[in-house]
Amino acid sequence: MTYRLLHIVCSVVLLLVALPASAQTPLCKDTAEHHRLQQAMWDASVGQSAEKMYQTVQAFQKHAGAENDLEGYYNAWMCRIGFNLDKMNICDAYRIALLLKDDLKNGKGGQEEQYMGPMMLGQVYNVCGNVSGAISELKEAIRLVKGTRYEEATIISLYLALAHLMLDSDQDQSMAWVEEGIKELDGFKQSEVYQQKLAGTYAFKSIIWFKKGDYQNSRYWYDQFSALHQKAPGGYLGKFMDYADIFHQALDGQVEEALKAADDIKSIKGRYLIKCDIYQYAGALDKAFATQRQLLLKNDSIRGKMMAENISQMEHDIQMMTHQQKLTKRMNIVLVVAIALAILVIVLMALNIWLRHRSRKNLLVKNAELRAANARVTAADNMKMEFIRNVSHEIRTPLNLINGFSQVLTDEGNAFEPKERRKLADIISENTLMITSLVNKMLSMANDSTKDLLENVAETDALDACRKAISNMPKVDAAKVQVILDDQTNGQTMLTTNGDSLLQMLDFLLENAAKFTEAGHIRLAIRHGDGQMQFIVEDTGCGIAADKVDTIFEPFMKGDEFKQGLGLGLAYCHKTAEKLGGSLVFDKTYHEGASFILTLPINLTQK
Repeated sequence: MTYRLLHIVCSVVLLLVALPASAQTPLCKDTAEHHRLQQAMWDASVGQSAEKMYQTVQAFQKHAGAENDLEGYYNAWMCRIGFNLDKMNICDAYRIALLLKDDLKNGKGGQEEQYMGPMMLGQVYNVCGNVSGAISELKEAIRLVKGTRYEEATIISLYLALAHLMLDSDQDQSMAWVEEGIKELDGFKQSEVYQQKLAGTYAFKSIIWFKKGDYQNSRYWYDQFSALHQKAPGGYLGKFMDYADIFHQALDGQVEEALKAADDIKSIKGRYLIKCDIYQYAGALDKAFATQRQLLLKNDSIRGKMMAENISQMEHDIQMMTHQQKLTKRMNIVLVVAIALAILVIVLMALNIWLRHRSRKNLLVKNAELRAANARVTAADNMKMEFIRNVSHEIRTPLNLINGFSQVLTDEGNAFEPKERRKLADIISENTLMITSLVNKMLSMANDSTKDLLENVAETDALDACRKAISNMPKVDAAKVQVILDDQTNGQTMLTTNGDSLLQMLDFLLENAAKFTEAGHIRLAIRHGDGQMQFIVEDTGCGIAADKVDTIFEPFMKGDEFKQGLGLGLAYCHKTAEKLGGSLVFDKTYHEGASFILTLPINLTQK
């Protein structure tokens, strides 16, 4: 940024952003043309014509862009922002600052120029009164400028800009920013302008101490500034040097002269704040208060002007937007018609293809449905025949035994000892019970498939059901097989469920255990916990083959094909447990035989 452009910006926001002055940047080839276009832009920037300003900016930008002169190109952007800030066109300045950031990111901007976007946006925020936003943007500018070719010329200016933001509200923080800037500046002690920039920081320190009321330190740092400035004259120190001179004049007793000098300050805010500080120094607190009040009135007037200008700009933008919307609407109509015609052609072509393939597709679907239906019918027939064969086989054998032994017992020519007669009667009874069990299983499967088990839910004593199931189980050789009832409920044996279904499931599980256990034990354990009741039926029988574990709960599946039974008991228990909100699982971790775990909720909702 050139000194001339810097003067425009500083006159508005009182920021010292001093970048190297040059009528021509190193990358520019046409020195005369560069100087002419840049001078025209500067002259227009201090004028009143926005149209002329934008024309000269565009001309200089076009020239700088063609020569790949990024510094000059972006100086023109910042000149536009400074012009609008000077005229209090905050809305335009903000919009241009956003366009600048976008151009830096997506346009010509290289990595080294990225700091310019947040730097200018921070200035706009400061004018709007958004101090926190300005601080955030200026910090980002400092981060981005470090390590670039602009750091030496710009870094201290950005720190002083931060210090100025806090100058009237938090002098300690303002001083901290100055000190941090001096540390950064120390890295460029070999620079030709090091002492000039250091002198600027001394002037700023003098201003801070004056505002804090420490007039001795203010005088000390002004003397340091003055001595260093005499050794290294030149350089742009901007308004800060003017403010330091005014405060020093007041410290020398020339209060009236200092007040007159303050009246020449272009910035309204700066003018009234400096006069207020001088009045406080002179002890004229009533005049200081009056000056503060005048500043508030001026600020209100400025805000009103800004609001009116912003509203006017918004109205203009709305008109432009409305016009653009109308054009867009017309274009959209044309586009929609064209798309509709294209879609119509595509639809007609697709319809022709679809009609030709629809019949074939429907035929394939029907064939697939017929094959699936035929497979289901075949499976149903196979299941029915399998069921009939199983029932016939399972019932025929015990019926033959019952019929044969009944004839033997009723034959008058046969004489039996009471013990033999009792044994035959037990065989008849055992086979009768077997037939009864088969019939009960089939009836249970048929009834429960259509019956809602939740309709008969009631309070049920689980321990009592276990005792009944054990009493109902087929007889086992007590000398070889021990039947155990293991109550682990600690007296909490009640649950809400279908008691008949629970007893039926326990009967089937114990019947299976008795059928396959020839020695060892059959244990029925009952547990209570976590809102559930568990019934564990384990035995020391032959167990279930590993290849049949996954299908053991399917109808007509038998663990041992040579044992009597239809393979319905476990299927019934599994389905009934799910209907009652529970589960039946085979315990794969038990290896001494077979173990089934029946789990039911303690509080089953009754319909």
